[in-house]
Amino acid sequence: MKALIQIALSISIAIASALTAAAQQDPLEGRWEGTVQSMQGDAKATMTFKKGAEGYTGQVSRLRGEGDIPLTQLKLSGNQITAVASVESPNGTIEVKYQLTIQGDTLKGKGLVEFGGQTFELTYDLKRGSSGARSPGEQQGQSGPQQRPVVPQPQQKQSAQYFAGHWTFNWLARESPLGPSGPVDGSITYTLAPDQKTLTYQIEGKSETGDFHGSARITFDETSKTLSYEERLPNGIQIKSVGDWSSPISIRFKVEPIKAGGHTLNLRRTISIISAFSYKLTEELSTDGGPYERLGQGLFTKAPDSGSQK
Repeated sequence: MKALIQIALSISIAIASALTAAAQQDPLEGRWEGTVQSMQGDAKATMTFKKGAEGYTGQVSRLRGEGDIPLTQLKLSGNQITAVASVESPNGTIEVKYQLTIQGDTLKGKGLVEFGGQTFELTYDLKRGSSGARSPGEQQGQSGPQQRPVVPQPQQKQSAQYFAGHWTFNWLARESPLGPSGPVDGSITYTLAPDQKTLTYQIEGKSETGDFHGSARITFDETSKTLSYEERLPNGIQIKSVGDWSSPISIRFKVEPIKAGGHTLNLRRTISIISAFSYKLTEELSTDGGPYERLGQGLFTKAPDSGSQK
């Protein structure tokens, strides 16, 4: 009987100790593990928090690579957490604003990135880690070089407004019936019509052979996500093409065969959307049914405060 009483007493003490520890555990402090969903797909993610005399500090894992990014402006109100992380990118410093909710041992919410007038989301689904609390500075002592942070690749909304404004470009091409060889520096101005669907552009450039000018009319179809081009090159050749913009990161064109200099030319053209302020144009050319060869490639950069990005 005495043995049974001692066993019962031990169990009661163990339960009481567990309840006390649970009651004393901070709702946020510790390591949280799970996944983050972005435009690049799902990836493993962690967040680490520590409570100090002046409040919470924390870190969040990079989307790719080793190491963490410090969280600033970290606040806990009830079960709601807000924080900010600053990430350096080729386009400057990008802020990620976090809005998270604690529900028991789960931590869920979003990281919001504003870029080019648009908002992109990172969706977090985390659980309290089994490895316990970890100091936010723990990983900083790791050996080896720190990798550059990878930020979500912005995807621009398919819209004629994307092009509206003044752009500068550098174009490098080989000689062909469509134009001279060598580097070309110039500018292109897209003017958006009141219908918000039609653009005209004027292009001006300078090459080793002299100055040149060109123009085009572009119509955007919202339903089919296509761009219809009617353009006149500096040498007077006219080109008609239709671009498929169903993917937010590229526009692939089907170009009508071109008759020039007694030859039939077939042109492949792709615009790669880099950011709200930059795109790359790549062209390949086939002459009289021959193999396609690289014709030229150019980088187009939008002037600051040019056009509308709504």
